[in-house]
Amino acid sequence: PYYSGNCLPVSCPANSAGTNVPTGCTCNAGYSGTITASTSGSKYTGSCTAVACPANSAGTNVPTGCTCNAGYNGTILASTSGSKYTGLCTAVACPAINTTGTNLPSGCTCAAGYSGSISAPIGSTRRRGRCLTISCPANSAGTNV
Repeated sequence: PYYSGNCLPVSCPANSAGTNVPTGCTCNAGYSGTITASTSGSKYTGSCTAVACPANSAGTNVPTGCTCNAGYNGTILASTSGSKYTGLCTAVACPAINTTGTNLPSGCTCAAGYSGSISAPIGSTRRRGRCLTISCPANSAGTNV
């Protein structure tokens, strides 16, 4: 023979899956990139990098987990298609009764004649606080303002 040894296929690199580079590697859920066979160096080009957490969420990246910011509700899950994650974090609406405002991130305030506060704990799907009626002051008539 005019050669010695043999050529073995290169395994798929970190954060990717597949049998080997020649048959194709795809990035794992939550990772983005492309792996292409090459005849030089490591025998492939490209890489799979972690996708950053989307808007209105916090965390290092999608594969390690993203949590919706305070005032937002939702779930972010790693995926192998599209943006490499599914879900989103949407603003939690202000309570309809006794408050003014659109949603927690932009601020909810108690309506005229009511006292209290509305806040959003981080990672919670519930609002904290409430707006209560203000009693009429001394020497006035009525139940509440």
